[in-house]
Amino acid sequence: MIDFSLHKKFHSSQKEVDISASAQLEEGKITAIYGKSGAGKTSILRMLAGLLKPDKGTITIGNDCWFDHQNKLSVPPNKRNIGMVFQDYALFPNMTVLKNIQYGLNGTGDKELVQRIIEISDLGNLLDRMPSHLSGGQQQRVALARAIVRKPKLLLLDEPLSALDTNMRVKLQEEILTMQELIQTTIVMVSHHLPEVFKLADRVLVMEEGQFIQRGTPSEVFLGESHTQLSGEYLSSTKKDGHTILQLMVDKKVVSVEIPNETQG
Repeated sequence: MIDFSLHKKFHSSQKEVDISASAQLEEGKITAIYGKSGAGKTSILRMLAGLLKPDKGTITIGNDCWFDHQNKLSVPPNKRNIGMVFQDYALFPNMTVLKNIQYGLNGTGDKELVQRIIEISDLGNLLDRMPSHLSGGQQQRVALARAIVRKPKLLLLDEPLSALDTNMRVKLQEEILTMQELIQTTIVMVSHHLPEVFKLADRVLVMEEGQFIQRGTPSEVFLGESHTQLSGEYLSSTKKDGHTILQLMVDKKVVSVEIPNETQG
């Protein structure tokens, strides 16, 4: 279990941010933090990573305590066993793709896992290239591979797919699911892209003005009684016996929805 209670006040370029957010996350699952820009989503990731120090609160993961304000404990980022992928990818420009992926392993990494991640990411023919010679989608795949080969206890994703076209975005979503299943790491991802939340997340935390205002599975949060419109990732549609059958991806499952066709009377 990952248990955190985080409190932080600071000024952004636009306004004062006041974060007061707590959650318990099941290990080995994917949790999405969903909300509008400026709600505090990225700040939560940065506090979990140790890049932003909370004013008060606690962070525990399993039997390890990473932050405890009252006891003056703050484990530095390089001791937290985390992987991070942010929007700018942050690849080392003077290293090849392979060296970027292997960075931080210090010769102790699982070579079989490294090779499997390279295969999943379809990077086998790019290993000798430099980041400047890669497309945005290719750079993103390298960043994900580099983060996952270390088998982090916690993987933090800050809208890493937001700049990609639809086809590449869907491909990388599949790669994230495959890699997560392979090493069973816990993922906390920030996203404001609803289909992506439905496809990837086991649980979702909806954030508004620095607080979590809703939590549950994507279906519970977005398809509850207060929501009248079905949301998910559209896959396909067929017509049968006066009905249109939609295939949607909801909570990582394919859901069929029958809609009566309009008839003229």
